[in-house]
Amino acid sequence: MSDQQASEVEDLERVFADVSKDTIQISYGILKSITKNFAQVIGSGAFGVVYLGALKNGMVAVKKLSQSTQDLSDTQFLEEVKCLKRVKHQNIVRFLGYCAESHGEVMEIDGKLRIVEVPQRLLCFEYAPNGSLHDYLQEKPYGFEWNIRYQILKGICAGLHYLHQGRIYHLDLKPGNVLLGTHMEPKITDFGLSRCIDENQSTICTVNLFGTPGYIAPELIDKQKISFKSDIFSLGIIMARLLTGSNGSITENSSFEGLNVAHMESYSQFSSLHTELAGSQGKQFCASKWHEALNTDCQQMKRCIEVAKNCVEYEPYERPTIADIVHKLNETETTIQKVPQVVNEPRNDPSSSLHQVVKTFKALSVQTLHEYSRFADIYEDLNILEHIVEGSEKPSNLSYPLLQFITENFSDKRKIGHNELGECFKGIVQIVVVTRLPGSLNINDGVFHQQIGNMMMARHQNILRFLGYCSHAVEKKVEIGGDVVVAEKRERLLCFEYLSKGNLSNNLSDELSGLEWHTRYQIIKGICEGLCYLHKEKDIIHMDLKPASILLDDDMVPKIADFGISKLLCTSDERLRQLGYSAPERMSDGVTSRKADIYSLGVVITELVTGSKTKPSITNVLCRWKQRWNKSGKCAPSVHQVTKCLELAQSCLHKDPSRRPFVWDIIRELNKLDKEDLYI
Repeated sequence: MSDQQASEVEDLERVFADVSKDTIQISYGILKSITKNFAQVIGSGAFGVVYLGALKNGMVAVKKLSQSTQDLSDTQFLEEVKCLKRVKHQNIVRFLGYCAESHGEVMEIDGKLRIVEVPQRLLCFEYAPNGSLHDYLQEKPYGFEWNIRYQILKGICAGLHYLHQGRIYHLDLKPGNVLLGTHMEPKITDFGLSRCIDENQSTICTVNLFGTPGYIAPELIDKQKISFKSDIFSLGIIMARLLTGSNGSITENSSFEGLNVAHMESYSQFSSLHTELAGSQGKQFCASKWHEALNTDCQQMKRCIEVAKNCVEYEPYERPTIADIVHKLNETETTIQKVPQVVNEPRNDPSSSLHQVVKTFKALSVQTLHEYSRFADIYEDLNILEHIVEGSEKPSNLSYPLLQFITENFSDKRKIGHNELGECFKGIVQIVVVTRLPGSLNINDGVFHQQIGNMMMARHQNILRFLGYCSHAVEKKVEIGGDVVVAEKRERLLCFEYLSKGNLSNNLSDELSGLEWHTRYQIIKGICEGLCYLHKEKDIIHMDLKPASILLDDDMVPKIADFGISKLLCTSDERLRQLGYSAPERMSDGVTSRKADIYSLGVVITELVTGSKTKPSITNVLCRWKQRWNKSGKCAPSVHQVTKCLELAQSCLHKDPSRRPFVWDIIRELNKLDKEDLYI
């Protein structure tokens, strides 16, 4: 660490130790260092992810704004910093510092990899060791005494009172935005949606509706009007949760899907809470929830039920101000008989102990975290991949650290699915996908490299682009017969171009729905062109042609993948029989030939035209297509195309392989159709 960086850390330590110190600006490098390269996620929301960090004297939380909200991030970031710098209160989470700078990242631009400057917006706060109120309500709905809950409730009100006195709306008050300190003291956080207003304003209008369904005030949904009473409605929902011990059916991290969702959830809360808290039954309902015996005449609980009920009134003017609420709660202070329980340690949950979160983070090795993530270490390898992607170099052997880096160590967030070859990961290079073959497969090295050679040879607009491979040996210690021995584990990885539309099987449907005929016809032609290239130019038999092995790009151009996969995986005939794409001679005698691929092509064409593998009635199919064209009011394509495609498909399905056409014969027939201009 340089002298300048050491000085920055010392400045942050001083702010952390002294509550009177002002917020400071912190460099991206320092925040990356204290979070150990953003290793431990402790929270997430619509606008970013929160990571655990460590200083000499304690833990901190670092919020990193999401780049996916970049259009709004600068405005929201400046507004959030503006509000946070103004607030210092025991019931508001302490704001320690912020970062607003840019640093280089690898990105794909116009089909090429480039190092670009990416804006980084981060906020640093004190760490609340007892998590959020949302977690508390879910994990311990009835686990603490009333006195503890009352102190939480009262602290939230005190924090909100401080904000409103400072002319700050929170606008996203919910249990997930209330953190719990060492002694269970509540601390309001997340000012990403807050508005700071001047002395002359009481209500403002907005065209942008944000917030969490179920906690949004009705007037914000109906009229897009914001006032301090909007926060009061949210406070009422939170109070009801604390009173009833329920967390309801609200999913706090759910995305805002429009006004209908907000209407349903907010109005549902409004009506159900009135019913649940109404009258004398509300007091008895709440009291029955707690482990300790409560006097049903407890004035404190009565007052809280009354306040919560008033807070969720439909009309804003019928709700109390936060000052009124604080005053009413203070009036009942003399009724407290018990000393509030002091919680000196974070709560323990067997499945996700906060003790263990901190313990695991402290044990992390910075060197290990950086081993495969430092860009400088793999710059040369990444440059090679860039040239392969742009076409100036041929596919080649790619390094294991490179593929580990672009998949973020094969993380779950990069996983986009799996196929017969293994798990698939989308790389940080946007047009790259890495397939990781499972170690359980007993793949012969000779067969593996033979298939790699076939994929390297194939370059055509209707063949999936193969970018490279990796066969990497990893040493692993295993115990055998009581002795520890070093065994070799083989990692095999394949790198392809990434296609956004997925495979053809996800786009198959009958004649009355799904893809238009023109798109289907172009897909049929593209598949035939790709198969012709494999058969005629490269003398490659696919052996496993089916919709799942045909991928589609943004323009719905088909690209054949997985040729030779049956050799690589030793695919069983029984599996192929079940799929319904394998030729009869292959099933009976294991014969593979070009004509076996033609049989599979016939099944695929039939599915594309009708949505089914079964032999169709051409008359019925045409009738259904005409019905769709007439309903759309568009000029109908030539019926000759539909008829000819089905006739060609049936010829492909002949039991006698010698009676099936070659793929170039099929293309010749399709080209004749293109010259026709016949419409019904």
